[in-house]
Amino acid sequence: MESLGALTLMAAWYHADMIIAKLQGGLGNQMFQYAFGRALAEKYGVPLKLDVTMFPSYKYHSLTIDKLAITAPFATNSEIRRFTIHRRRPNWPWKILNLFLHNPKKYVVEKTSYYYPEVLETQPPCLVDGYWLTEKYFLDIEPLIRNEFAIRGESNDYTRQMEEKIKAAEHPVMLHVRRMDFAHDSTMKKFHGTVSPEYYERSIAYIRERIQNPTFFVFSDDPEWARANIHPGAPTEYIGQGAQWNYLDLYLMTLCEHFILANSTFGWWGAWLSKHYRKNITIMPKYMSIKMDSRDLACPGWVVFDDKSLR
Repeated sequence: MESLGALTLMAAWYHADMIIAKLQGGLGNQMFQYAFGRALAEKYGVPLKLDVTMFPSYKYHSLTIDKLAITAPFATNSEIRRFTIHRRRPNWPWKILNLFLHNPKKYVVEKTSYYYPEVLETQPPCLVDGYWLTEKYFLDIEPLIRNEFAIRGESNDYTRQMEEKIKAAEHPVMLHVRRMDFAHDSTMKKFHGTVSPEYYERSIAYIRERIQNPTFFVFSDDPEWARANIHPGAPTEYIGQGAQWNYLDLYLMTLCEHFILANSTFGWWGAWLSKHYRKNITIMPKYMSIKMDSRDLACPGWVVFDDKSLR
């Protein structure tokens, strides 16, 4: 009887419906992955859990989405293995085992960097592995996403000082400069690249032609480079608290009124989470990486400038 009970529990566990979202990349990417997983889980009325096994050994970024008011728990290793057994692998002996174990409905891999609505028909239980870089996946639950992406991590005096300055500005403009890994790591540089000073000059001119008395708040992971190269010709503050406090920089971004984005999802969320995001000026580069344009990342009404350095 005890064995039968254990088998019953095991069967119930295996068939329990859930969505597991694999998190990878920096905070901006983690947020897109969470938002997609949450949208899928809400659609089918099942729990969302998070696969965070890539961290803390990931070379480029740390897990920081837990500094936001998310409600989904981390999945256990056994829950994750339940689905990763179905992932296609290229090496031996998986070339043979794939014939028996591979199941794209249980381990769902993103097919394209662009929006494809049919993926929202994916039935639980499953693990979803991708980046899902568009608001089109989660606009139906926008209020929920905004609530879950409120900051819950600790603050600091510097953030409070900058908060006062942004709120005191007549027209605060966020300008994001992403450089460190994109500019200095050979792999990231080859795939992503960095937007050019000319893109920023054009974007600043566009803002200044339309907005009187702007104050620019330049956010960067390389604030020294930003100070030396970004000169808006108007009152300017340079902000960059580093990886430990990146969620606080994100919060400060959301307080701004207008936005000039880099080819980075981190700054994208700064603009999207702002209360002004549908009625402000938001400028973003046409290309997010060497191989990906921003057709599904640019929200309606946003201004897209081509930057030849990213082609």
